[in-house]
Amino acid sequence: MKLTSIIFICLFIGMAASAQTLTEVYMPRYIQGVGSFNEAAERRVPFACRVKVSGLTPNATYFFYNRFLMEGESSFSQGEGTVIVAADAGFVRIPVPSMSPGEHGEFKADSTGAYTGWFITEPNIANTFAPGINIYFHLLLNDGAGGEYINSFVTSTTPVRVINFGSDSTSGTGLRATPLQKAAAKQFVLLYDNFEATGRPLTATYVESDGTDGSLANGYAPFYASHVNGVNRAFGTIVPNALPNGLRRIDLFELGNGSFKRSYYPYPVIESWNPFRIGFRWPSVSNTLIDTKNPTGGLDQVLVIDGARVLGINLWLSGESFTEEELITLQWNSPAEEEAVEYMVERSEDGKTFSPLRSIPKGENKQVYELKESRSATASFYRIVMTSKDGSRTASDVLKVQGFIKLNVLPNPVADQLLVQHPAAEAGAAIQVIGIDGRRLLTQNVAEGAVQTKVNVNKLIAGNYYVVFSANGQRQSKSFIKK
Repeated sequence: MKLTSIIFICLFIGMAASAQTLTEVYMPRYIQGVGSFNEAAERRVPFACRVKVSGLTPNATYFFYNRFLMEGESSFSQGEGTVIVAADAGFVRIPVPSMSPGEHGEFKADSTGAYTGWFITEPNIANTFAPGINIYFHLLLNDGAGGEYINSFVTSTTPVRVINFGSDSTSGTGLRATPLQKAAAKQFVLLYDNFEATGRPLTATYVESDGTDGSLANGYAPFYASHVNGVNRAFGTIVPNALPNGLRRIDLFELGNGSFKRSYYPYPVIESWNPFRIGFRWPSVSNTLIDTKNPTGGLDQVLVIDGARVLGINLWLSGESFTEEELITLQWNSPAEEEAVEYMVERSEDGKTFSPLRSIPKGENKQVYELKESRSATASFYRIVMTSKDGSRTASDVLKVQGFIKLNVLPNPVADQLLVQHPAAEAGAAIQVIGIDGRRLLTQNVAEGAVQTKVNVNKLIAGNYYVVFSANGQRQSKSFIKK
């Protein structure tokens, strides 16, 4: 028998005798890839996962590098992908890894012969990362005794789907967060499409700045290179366009021991009053909210989460009450509800100096809080200050509420023409007639500058109604009787 064959058989037996096993702690469902063999076409974002390796020599130090295999590819293959080693002192990017000095990562097995850690892969130009295929996480190890040769290969059993940036349902859209509140560099974020964080995360990545170069020169996506790379507490990734529930939760984890830190949730928003239905939106730039359901933005319309507002408070004024004409209804909610202890409603006459109005303790499974308040004759300003379990305080944006709008309706009761006397109308003002069941029966625009408006109500059946004057986002109502 040839010497080379003997060496290969001995090597194979050695690998089999020291076989390790891999347990997936967090293995995301999607990874970005192009697989074009054209560096200029690459638009990369990193992929992170957390796995446990067992069957190691207790307390031994192993050299490693991690890559990906295509479905059906030999488990003894090198695989493809750029390695990013997650080290405490700073992450290290290794485009062409090996077991030679400086070209691999290292970890130490515990006393039971196991190691659990974060592993990061950056897609490269190989067709391993061609969109539409399934690939498998692949870990290559030395002998744990300083050897500069591959001693064993360990491959996951759960496939990861490759998607690229695009607008169709099989592709993905870029997503980034501006500096994330209460996060720190070199932590990890896992993105889920459900509130309970059950099942596998959609994607996972790390929080910048990690110390590696995610630039255009290294093939990174433009949004990552310009707005994420090197930006403290920012992160960027890809999410699938086929996302009917949208992004519902982001979990933050430590680097070293992988401990859970906190969850981030979207704001609940009222999508419909009748029937009552709540949807979910993430705070975005310019004080806006974004819907992450089934995105189609690709690289052209990247989803941006405002990391400074993600644990904030959403405050609004309900205009749905027509029976309490001189009351306003403040309503609010917060994606940081689980951390709240109480909410303090504060009021101001000038929008600068606020005084406490009422303290409301955190409710049980409460989605929307509300407080009714008498409308003053002049404009008032309100904000909500949330006190968290750790003693920190978070304030909502300031809400301006217009003073009491004086309405008068003549005649009352009315047979045909109702004359509504109101303040000078601004552009966009309107009058509505509402039934006592809350149904909108009539809507009429009001001429700009008008101080009274005629409304034809002769087709209404006899009964009680409300006329509602809407101007500049504020509403006021007055009851009348149709005879």
